[in-house]
Amino acid sequence: MKRLQSILLVLAIAICSKFTTSANNLDTAFEPDPRMMSFEISSLLKNHELDLKKDVRANVLLAINKDNEIVVLSVEADNKEVERFIKQKLNYKKINCAVDPDVEEFKLPVTLKAKS
Repeated sequence: MKRLQSILLVLAIAICSKFTTSANNLDTAFEPDPRMMSFEISSLLKNHELDLKKDVRANVLLAINKDNEIVVLSVEADNKEVERFIKQKLNYKKINCAVDPDVEEFKLPVTLKAKS
């Protein structure tokens, strides 16, 4: 009987330790979704005070560092004020979404709407 109890105890400890390690593994808990990153970036750029006569498009090249911060590598836009605004609003801002660690750079088209 003691042998059976010992086996059951070892089995219970093994099962509990497996559940504990899988619950603490954040890599498998959240799957990367590029739409979430795009949503977070658009929320950072949403309320701008730029005096734009028409909508302005820009291409932003960015990376995500190990601290989940956005690092703006380049901004391509016709308006220099828009470039500065995007760099200022995005550079080193923390995002709260999972990012694919295999992707080093992200190219994101951005459109800033003119005030109506």
